[in-house]
Amino acid sequence: MNNPLTTQAIISDLDGTILPHGGQISPHTVEMLEKAGQKGILRIIATGRNLFAARKVIPDTLPIDYLVFSSGAGIMRWNDKKIISTHQLSRKETRELADYLWNYNINFTIQQEIPNNHHFYYTDLYPLHDDFRHRIETYREFGTCIETTGEIKTGATQLIMILDPVQLHLLEQVRSDLKNYSVIRSTSPVDNRAIWLEIFPLGVHKGSACTSLLRQLNISPATCAGIGNDYNDVDFLDICGQAYLVANAPQRLKPHYKSVASDKEEGFTEFMSQLC
Repeated sequence: MNNPLTTQAIISDLDGTILPHGGQISPHTVEMLEKAGQKGILRIIATGRNLFAARKVIPDTLPIDYLVFSSGAGIMRWNDKKIISTHQLSRKETRELADYLWNYNINFTIQQEIPNNHHFYYTDLYPLHDDFRHRIETYREFGTCIETTGEIKTGATQLIMILDPVQLHLLEQVRSDLKNYSVIRSTSPVDNRAIWLEIFPLGVHKGSACTSLLRQLNISPATCAGIGNDYNDVDFLDICGQAYLVANAPQRLKPHYKSVASDKEEGFTEFMSQLC
C-alpha cells in the first residue's frame, strides 16, 4: 500500500469510471471522496461532459474540489460553483471549421461558448447516426439546425462529429488537416460504441487543464493519482505519478496503466483503497 501522505491530489474521469453507464455515483464512491478530503487530498473530476450535462448527474453535495468539464475547456471550483477557466473558438474559427467539416458526409454539432455550451448548432444533411439522433432528441430544446455556416452567430467551445468504427480513419485525417487545433477521440457515453471526434482550441484537453490547475495550487503532478476509462483520459493519466484504468476501459489502453475493477464493480473504491 502507498503512503497516503505522498498523494496530494486525485483526478478521476466521470462516465464509465465513477458513474457507471445507466447508473449513478455509488455511496462507496462518495465515502472514499470524503475520506480523501479528510486526509487533505485534493479531489478533481475531469469529464468530457459540458457543465449543464455534468451537473445533471453530479449532486451539488458531492465532496470534490474542482470540476474540469468539456474535456478541459472549462474548470469550476466546486465549493462556490465559480467557473475559473474557459477556452473557446472565435466565430471566425468556428465558421472555418464548420466549412471544413461540411465536406464530409457526416453531421456535426457546434457547441456554443461556456457557460452555454449545452446550446448548439447542428446539421441535418445526411442520415442521422443513432447516437447523433439520441443527442439531438435529448437536448432538442437547446439545438438550432443550420443549413449554411453563415447562420453561425457565435464562437464555440468545440465541434463534435460522431463516427462508426469503420469511419475511424477520419480521426487521423482530421488531426492531420487541423494541426492548429486539438482533436480528441472519446467513446460515446450513450451507447458505449460510437466514436466522438471533438475539435477544440489548440492545447485544450483534460491533461492541460489539470496541469494548469495543479500549477496554480502548487501541487506537483508526480504526487497525483489518476483513474479513467477511455482515450480522452490519457492526457491526464500521463501527467500523474500513479495512473489507473477501470476494467471496462478499451483493451488497447490497458497495457500502459495499472488496473482495478470495472466501474460497476467499484473500481474507484479499489483505486482509492490503495491511496487512502
